[in-house]
Amino acid sequence: MPTLLTRTFALLNNIKPPAIDQENVLTVINADTEQPIKLSNYNKKPDVSIWKAAELGDLAALEYYVHHTNSVDPTTLLNTRDPDTDCTLLHLVVSNNHQNMVPLVKFLLEHGADASARNVYNVQAIHMVSLHCPDPLASIELLLDHKASPNARDGDGWTPLHYAARFCHPPDPVLQLLVSKGADVNLTDAGHKSPLFGLLANGDLTSALDFLIHSARADVGIRGDFLDQVSRKTRPGTIVLQAAKYGRLDCLSLLIRSPVAMQQLRRVINQDELAYAQKLVKEHQSRSKNVETKWDLILQLLEELEDILEKDPMSLLSSRHKLLPTAASSSANTSSGSHPIQRRHTLMSMLGSMRTKKMIPQPQVVERKTPTTTKLFRKMSRIIKRAKSDSHAILQQQQQPHQQDDNNNVLDGMTR
Repeated sequence: MPTLLTRTFALLNNIKPPAIDQENVLTVINADTEQPIKLSNYNKKPDVSIWKAAELGDLAALEYYVHHTNSVDPTTLLNTRDPDTDCTLLHLVVSNNHQNMVPLVKFLLEHGADASARNVYNVQAIHMVSLHCPDPLASIELLLDHKASPNARDGDGWTPLHYAARFCHPPDPVLQLLVSKGADVNLTDAGHKSPLFGLLANGDLTSALDFLIHSARADVGIRGDFLDQVSRKTRPGTIVLQAAKYGRLDCLSLLIRSPVAMQQLRRVINQDELAYAQKLVKEHQSRSKNVETKWDLILQLLEELEDILEKDPMSLLSSRHKLLPTAASSSANTSSGSHPIQRRHTLMSMLGSMRTKKMIPQPQVVERKTPTTTKLFRKMSRIIKRAKSDSHAILQQQQQPHQQDDNNNVLDGMTR
């Protein structure tokens, strides 16, 4: 007699598994393992909204909404903004899906999503990929192929190069891709900083720095704004100050050893920047308990850089450059000829100078003529006239004997 248990198992064995319609199976490729993943398509409307589907990375739900839009054009739907976040589907996909992003981005772009759409912070998807995705190269390449700009700026002036240099690990492949697509390595943000500054904040990445300087021709002499933690004011500085701030020993060594970098740095680095860089390093050095730390080596490099610039006649730290303002001011005080003109300060020239000073209004104190000064000028004028008349009379007396002798000579000649 069969028991209840055996009859139950027999019933289960007679039940056939449900057949899967192969037309409703969607195959995608995992971006990490490169293995195919089969996802069942929705035969009915998904339980989640299209915005939630983008956040969850539900490709099947997104496909359902795109292919079942009877009253709305798919392109319009894909570029409609979420009423809660004001983000497009592309923004939601990029900012929430760290894994398997490429199939989602590709699907949206191929069906009409705008690659250059911006959110409320003026940020585009090509900016966000470097921030949210651990391997953004494929997604950035897709965005560039769909007319995303390699020089697009966000609300703070950051470009895709700024984001890649600051957040990618490693940044080299993305930087090379963006530069090959026309990205400008010398565009600066609201703080006047180029992607070089973000790269040094990211890490001690010498290979990426070497590429930007020697291959992409990045301007090492750009000076960005640095916030002084004591005065809370900004001061300008180059990437040398950035390297000192973040303790990038290898990058600082590369800058000092690079003739291309030094050719640009010598024209912009001044004593104030080097002194502040050394101050920052010494603050880190004082907090370090080790006898020999990287901060000691960085301080030695800064001192070496200072010594190099002081010996360079074209740098701002050279003794020749420090004497240039003095020489210029002394040459301005001389005449244009080879010899200076010596002038006699006569009474008339002194009086004229006094009158000129009285006529030109002074910026700080405006003097008015008083009866005393007027009397003084009149008295001096009378003295000058009297001196002129006296000198004229003396001159006539001196000339009279000579004229008498000349007349006598003429008479003698006539009598002869």
